[in-house]
Amino acid sequence: MNSRGAMHHWLSCPGSFGPTPQDQRRRPLGYLSSPFQVRSLNLLSLAILLLDQIISTILISCPSSSSYMLIKDVSLLQAGQLIKGRDILIEGNRITKIGRGLKDEDKEETIDGRGKLAIAGLVNSHTHLAMTLLRGYADDMLLKPWLEEKIWPLEARLTPEDVYWGAKLGCLELIRFGITCFNDMYFFMDETARATKEMGLRAFLAPVVFDMRPELLAGTEPFLKRWQGDELIRPAVGPHAAYTCSEETLLQARDLAERYNTLIHIHLCETKEEVDGFTLTKGKSPVEYLDGLNMLNPRLVAVHCVWLSQEDAHLLATRGGNVADCTVSNLKLCSGIAPLNYLLDAGVNVCLGTDGPSSNNNLNLFEEMKVTAIVQKNAYHSPAAFSAEQVWRIATEGAYKTFGLDMGLHEGALADLALIDLRKPWLCPQSNLVSHLVYSMTGEVNTTIVNGKVLMRDGFIPGEAEILEKAQERFLRLTSSD
Repeated sequence: MNSRGAMHHWLSCPGSFGPTPQDQRRRPLGYLSSPFQVRSLNLLSLAILLLDQIISTILISCPSSSSYMLIKDVSLLQAGQLIKGRDILIEGNRITKIGRGLKDEDKEETIDGRGKLAIAGLVNSHTHLAMTLLRGYADDMLLKPWLEEKIWPLEARLTPEDVYWGAKLGCLELIRFGITCFNDMYFFMDETARATKEMGLRAFLAPVVFDMRPELLAGTEPFLKRWQGDELIRPAVGPHAAYTCSEETLLQARDLAERYNTLIHIHLCETKEEVDGFTLTKGKSPVEYLDGLNMLNPRLVAVHCVWLSQEDAHLLATRGGNVADCTVSNLKLCSGIAPLNYLLDAGVNVCLGTDGPSSNNNLNLFEEMKVTAIVQKNAYHSPAAFSAEQVWRIATEGAYKTFGLDMGLHEGALADLALIDLRKPWLCPQSNLVSHLVYSMTGEVNTTIVNGKVLMRDGFIPGEAEILEKAQERFLRLTSSD
């Protein structure tokens, strides 16, 4: 859902955020047998089968907090240098020790780290995950016909079931690129939350809010209550943009975020038309407008921020707002290039996102890092600007700060990490691994771990074939009238 899109959809789609009949058929990741069916079973057999299903679901979705995992003989990056032969001990959902020759007991799950690099998990700081179903559907078009002729009509047909399978498809892609957490804004957000939980990823999820559908704001607080306190899902508040939400709506969103201690996820200053419109009608920039509503604060995740003045950057820095840059999507839609030098020089915390898969068209943060570095170098006419190390810090440390995540390869950190196979041609020779991660990393990671649980090991994700099949079916259903 591009920030200029989906309003038409919101005027015409069902507004329910509640459970759907399809929810009863959904199975957690790793449950590969066919859907449960009752035939000629007696009551005892039925009870045993039901109990077995319940126990299996609990074991899959709620790993024991006392579980151990040991990654043996893996390489790490310290101050940009490759350090080999380290072991990483994980207990429950935390890294408890990093060192050499850590004890390998029978009760531990052991992963062979030889020839692999361990990195802390990446965070996709802005996306619309279920728009995987719209990937490649409408490309290389001018913005207005792209929205009005393609995106809006298709979004108007989306159902909760579509969003569920689109989100699962997005989760597959995130896992394959070592992204352990994402920040999402879309509709039917309970569907994305359930899909994310089943896939085992961490997420900040904000139901989108538009003025044209007042019930969307009314549905935000129940969503916050339903998911508050969840170990993996952090609910957030998602006013779409300052130009699609009235002052009253923005103030209510602000108050909800304060009351429930959540982030505010909003598109801001994405296009020149948006900024010019505010200047003409309100005599101030969108950043100044939000500041007047006391919305510029550390809770704010302001997405895009392409058309900013130095004064805007200073305001964001002074108030502690965070900026999520989406370089590839902005370039593809010809929205412009975010002035990252203004932001970083002013002291604004910056992170990276991909935006939705219909305007990027992937969820690959490695690609996002490379394009961001290259574009910023050209914008400021200096190949020395925005080094690989700087962009890597934006993508990692900047995101961890934005979302308050205790992540990194250190004792006590969340056990969210990825293993990268160093025996790939694009990572050879092993000269400057940070440079390789930013400029050369063209493939997938080998293994992804979230919250101390392996989601992908040696490139294998349980249940992937079914998700791909279902996503294709949902796309064909959406486009059947074309």
